[in-house]
Amino acid sequence: MYQVFVVEDELLIRQSIRNVIENMPGPFAFCGEASDGEMALSMMQDLMPDIVLTDIRMPFLDGFELIRHAKAMMPWLKIIIISGYGDFESAQKAISLGVDQYLLKPIRSAELTKVIEEMARQIDESKTKSTLPRGYDQDEVQLALRQHFMQQLLYGGLNTATLLERARALALDIVKPYYQLVLFSFSPEEFDYQTSRFAVENLLQQQRLPLYYFTESNQLTVLCYGQDTDALSEEVYQFINILRHEMKELCPTITTVVGNVVQRLSGVCQAYNTAADLLKKVCGISVGQVVDVNDSAQIAAEMIELGDPFGGEFQQKLQYTAARDVPALVDEVLASPEGSRFNSMLMRYYALIDILKMTVEQIARNTPGVDAKDIATKLSGEHDIFAASGRLEDFRQTAVELLQKAVSMKQENPANIKYSHVISRAEKYVAENFCDPNISLISVAKEVGLSSAHFSTVFSQTLGRSFINYLTAMRIERAKELLATTSLKLSTIAMEIGYNEPNYFSHVFRKLEGITPKEYRNRATQGDQ
Repeated sequence: MYQVFVVEDELLIRQSIRNVIENMPGPFAFCGEASDGEMALSMMQDLMPDIVLTDIRMPFLDGFELIRHAKAMMPWLKIIIISGYGDFESAQKAISLGVDQYLLKPIRSAELTKVIEEMARQIDESKTKSTLPRGYDQDEVQLALRQHFMQQLLYGGLNTATLLERARALALDIVKPYYQLVLFSFSPEEFDYQTSRFAVENLLQQQRLPLYYFTESNQLTVLCYGQDTDALSEEVYQFINILRHEMKELCPTITTVVGNVVQRLSGVCQAYNTAADLLKKVCGISVGQVVDVNDSAQIAAEMIELGDPFGGEFQQKLQYTAARDVPALVDEVLASPEGSRFNSMLMRYYALIDILKMTVEQIARNTPGVDAKDIATKLSGEHDIFAASGRLEDFRQTAVELLQKAVSMKQENPANIKYSHVISRAEKYVAENFCDPNISLISVAKEVGLSSAHFSTVFSQTLGRSFINYLTAMRIERAKELLATTSLKLSTIAMEIGYNEPNYFSHVFRKLEGITPKEYRNRATQGDQ
């Protein structure tokens, strides 16, 4: 399926293009639209389209700036410019930015259809090339030598002088202030080793990341390096998003760990050991997630500093508690001063991970011959930890069920993994500013101190939906309240919830609720009578 996104400040033109796309035969989907470049960039980071049609002259962020930023974050994008300005200078600039097609208004349906189909053909052609095996030549020898060098970096044993000497022999410019590893684990059930590996290697070459190593048949380690920690972090998370997008058809389930930033080549080995250990834990509990070692360490430190409500004291009580009394024991924790932390979804998630691990360990210890991984897989299938973290009631019920399985067994302090409280700050900020038409993923990421790429990844995997879907849902809930309790015009309500265009508001409302705002108001009014 090819996802197509449209950026155009004229509503009628947007509607016309949307109609063409929605009526096209074949695997084409209209995934979203925006009236200006800034809004578009925020939405595109969440939707990850394959093809973008954009005007040039728009408010807030023009088409050229949108293309420049979008291409940096999503290099796979096929860009089609739609403009009423046919001057040579604009065409030249478009070509320099990597635009694939340049169409002049008014656009004919047949012409637009033909261009979009051509973009799809080019996408297919690119994927075919990326999955074809290469011949065994000098490039293959060079690749093997670099793989061996990367292996030596990861597993240690060589001093810095020797590493630098071998890097020079391989023409590797790796003398940089900062280094950071990214580890990927591809789901074995979905991973076609030969095809997928060639696709990954092709992508790494495009991203100019020469140092990588398949530590196992389905596990990849990549070394990134740079002059600045912020820029390096941005590059790492952009690459993660790119790889997950490009591999979604070959292997949609990819678990990722981002390692510590280190300042010496000799520190890469220790950073790898730490990240690899965390990857094993994540693959056992949170398959398909992106986890940062630094965030994991921060959470562990915070839990130790604050005290763990489900820690040693709780576990001692549990040893002498019957299964029927577990609910009361959990309620005691939730009612305690420390229990207020479970108002945060993240803390509920961390606690359930701990409780799950505690239960797995106790069942394995008391069931000879049964593998702990099999127990974890079974329990994870029975209890959706991520979903259960969404509401306090679901958290309580899942905690009780798991603890009842572990009751009467000796307890040990579990380890903590995963993320920080940054999402709660983001939720608070969005709740206070969702009516602002200029709010975007970029502005919220800046507010909480993360890069937009990092924030987008953290937000979607923590809350189970993308930022734009979260923002839209909040706006529509407010719209439903205004429709049911006031007689405000639809145009006024649209402005009240952050939409400048009533027609676009109506389109979004109908898409989510299945009826128009007017129909919703009529039903709400009739229900009150």
